Amino acid sequence: MSDGPFDQTLYRNRQVSAHPHDKIIGSAYRHDWAMKRILRYPEDRWPLAYTLMVLAVQLGLFFAVDNLWVTVLCVLLFQPVQAVAIACNHYQHHVPVFRVRWLNRAYETILFLQTGTPPYLITLHHNLGHHPNYLKPEQDTLRWQRPEGSPRGLFECLVKNFAGHLTWTIAIGRRYPKIYRRLKIMTVVSLATLAVLIYLDPAKAMIVFVGPMLLAIFNVARLGYDQHAGLEMDDHLHASRNKEGWFYNLVTFNSGYHTAHHVNPGLHWSKLPEFHRQIRDGIPAELR
Repeated sequence: MSDGPFDQTLYRNRQVSAHPHDKIIGSAYRHDWAMKRILRYPEDRWPLAYTLMVLAVQLGLFFAVDNLWVTVLCVLLFQPVQAVAIACNHYQHHVPVFRVRWLNRAYETILFLQTGTPPYLITLHHNLGHHPNYLKPEQDTLRWQRPEGSPRGLFECLVKNFAGHLTWTIAIGRRYPKIYRRLKIMTVVSLATLAVLIYLDPAKAMIVFVGPMLLAIFNVARLGYDQHAGLEMDDHLHASRNKEGWFYNLVTFNSGYHTAHHVNPGLHWSKLPEFHRQIRDGIPAELR
């Protein structure tokens, strides 16, 4: 996926000038060219920067704060901020941020430390388990519906998801052995990274990393429940709840446009608002 090759003609054909504005413009062209070489979409610098900010806070708490109770308090206060990493991780597995494969795996390993899901787990559990089946609740990995057709309560759904998260992913992985093999490799890499932190300071690692990981896994299921539970399953435009508030979509990278995302899962997050406007009239008012 690309926005097209960067046109270097304007920069290459510029005449050399001593004017400082020319140097600024030339630097901007070089920066833009470098961004396009690394990132698929320039807008991805924002979720990337957000993820690195969360990592910096995590490492700061891990290495710089000595008192465990202060660490616990800071981690709890930081959770609403860290929760946005779930959106970053979600979009990363639909449209990867980087053009270079190893950079994507490194980025996903960082996201593992914030969400508890290693690289390729979302590919199997979410992309191949939820998206093709969300109109068929009995096959959907969200499992918001009981076998007889009644909706589960939120707590029941959370417990069901947490208990089955790994086993459902393995079952799907056996149908996609190439992706499953990559998941196993990257799970070892991710757990090895976590193991180093646990070795350095077991208590801090549990507080700063492991605890929020478990909370994030529950939070993913809660978000899915809020977005789909109890809705009609015979029409894509009637099967998801949306949030159109500008602030929510600003801080979650347009996660509120959930119908648009399901209609076109491969659409980059920055393009969801426009697509939502195109299909909005077909979405019931109570789901907008």
